[in-house]
Amino acid sequence: MKFLSIVSLSLCVTGAMSVTAAVDKSLPPLPIESPGRVEVLPATYPESWMFVDDASFSSMYGGKVMLMDLAEKRPTHRIKATADKSLLGNFTQAKKRRELYIMESFHERGARGPRTDVLSIYSKTTMAIIKELVWKDTTRLQALPERYSMTLSSDERFLFVANFSPAASFTVVDLDTKEIVEIIDTPGCVLTYPTGKNSVSSLCSNGGMLTTVVDKDGHKKSQHRLAPFFSTDDTPIYERPAIIDGVAYFPSFLGKIHAVDFRGETAKYIGSWSLLSTEEQSKGWRPGGLALIDVDEQGLFYIVMNPHGAEGTQTHPGSQVWTVDVKQRKVINKYDVPNLAVSIAVGRGSDPMLVVTNGDLALDIINARSGKLIQTVSQFGAVTPLLVHKAY
Repeated sequence: MKFLSIVSLSLCVTGAMSVTAAVDKSLPPLPIESPGRVEVLPATYPESWMFVDDASFSSMYGGKVMLMDLAEKRPTHRIKATADKSLLGNFTQAKKRRELYIMESFHERGARGPRTDVLSIYSKTTMAIIKELVWKDTTRLQALPERYSMTLSSDERFLFVANFSPAASFTVVDLDTKEIVEIIDTPGCVLTYPTGKNSVSSLCSNGGMLTTVVDKDGHKKSQHRLAPFFSTDDTPIYERPAIIDGVAYFPSFLGKIHAVDFRGETAKYIGSWSLLSTEEQSKGWRPGGLALIDVDEQGLFYIVMNPHGAEGTQTHPGSQVWTVDVKQRKVINKYDVPNLAVSIAVGRGSDPMLVVTNGDLALDIINARSGKLIQTVSQFGAVTPLLVHKAY
């Protein structure tokens, strides 16, 4: 250390060690340290900021959500905030409330012992915990990062959290009072897709959907079943739709798009159409990946496509991203990605970024319109960044 000019070590008879030091008075005094302070984030995040959802497969207790500026070229300036997300935690955010929500789990003795599921509610501006709610009567859904493991009502009064214990249900949380309202059973149906004003739809094992309507206090009012619109054995779909203007577009493993209308109080099936031409089908093109689809603010969706599709390849990464105009039911753009695409997310704005979790589990930042690589973001502390979210 600079403030030590002489350090002498001498062994005593007892074998103990003593240290003496002389201070060099010619050196200037150490500066006075500033006390710690809490930085406050902006009330509305810039368009280039996004949440990177790290499952941390090598150590699931190390999962986290990282708020990052993915247009920033300087690595030391990219990370704006982080929040823990233990044991494959689920994440979502409000737009109006300036809150974000992480559903996570803990064992009393680290990797063993009784498990506790906790909903942690954070402030978006300070990243401080506002409140924690402990799950007592059920077990939350624990799975790969999933956009629709939690969802908010359209007015952001209620948060719906998917459970699976293995009985399927969801928990209603009143975000005004920050209290649990009710656990609503959804037999054979999972996940929480926003529907209407105060309703939520779940995807069912028979190929249909179940819509649950809640009253003004968040209690179950009614439930309605949508008839099966695909075969779970023969024509399965991804549970990850692109939702545009209240209509959900579910891709199938073979490239068909199923449209479900979530704008009304109950889900209604609209119909289906194919992404693929006959020639593309014969060559083996299929969707592929984990979080393989996302939307921009102009009403287009983007999907990862694999030219080597076959039985069992639905989670394999793809080499291209296709842009789809749902009004025309047409693919309007295709481009290659630099290093495969495991997952994708689209940023905000009129000229958005496409964020690709690539084959090395780094992030390729691409211009969503042109397909041009802007930069690759790696070695930023994430292990398995399988899902990225717009930040509002």
